[in-house]
Amino acid sequence: MRIIISFFCIIIYITDSLAINDRVYPNKLNSCTVTEAAINDYEPEKFGATNNLLRSTGGQPIFCGTKIIIKGRVLDENCVPISDAKIYLWQVGCDGKYPYQPLRNRIDQNLLNLDNGSSFTGSGTATSNNQGEFVFITIYPPALKSEKAHLNFRVQHRNLGVLQTKFYLSNEHIIEEIDNNDPLLEGNTRIYGFEVVVPGETTKRY
Repeated sequence: MRIIISFFCIIIYITDSLAINDRVYPNKLNSCTVTEAAINDYEPEKFGATNNLLRSTGGQPIFCGTKIIIKGRVLDENCVPISDAKIYLWQVGCDGKYPYQPLRNRIDQNLLNLDNGSSFTGSGTATSNNQGEFVFITIYPPALKSEKAHLNFRVQHRNLGVLQTKFYLSNEHIIEEIDNNDPLLEGNTRIYGFEVVVPGETTKRY
């Protein structure tokens, strides 16, 4: 009888141990705060096809402003990198105006400059790799009225939906500065780091 009772106790202990080990407790390694959503009404009617906003494909770069590079990552709530996410970026040019036709009609036409003679497209598209990483080449945007300098992003994934947000540029986001080989560009090019955490999860745990 004691042997049978001991056997059942062992089974219960093992079962409880497996149940405990199977639980996921939020911590810094597997819990990320979802990026705050933010809407911008000047999303372009048609996005640029590449991640280089300085020029269209095959064109010569003729633009004003300071060149910058954005290195970002897309993560889920468990901090798992998300691959194959589409990232759309749009912003104003050095004159504080959008150089393309927006999708929406109810906008301030004074914020548009469609014939500025610049090669700057104002929008671009990238796809995250297997590490969730993406890159954009663009210019540092001026501040708009009471809003600080920022970039507008829309992240889209077939399983996790869509998240639209803004990235406010600040010195704390600078991760590197590189020397320019182009004599037309003054000073160094700053690289900004940016992470987007979308709601939902690609796997149960990291």
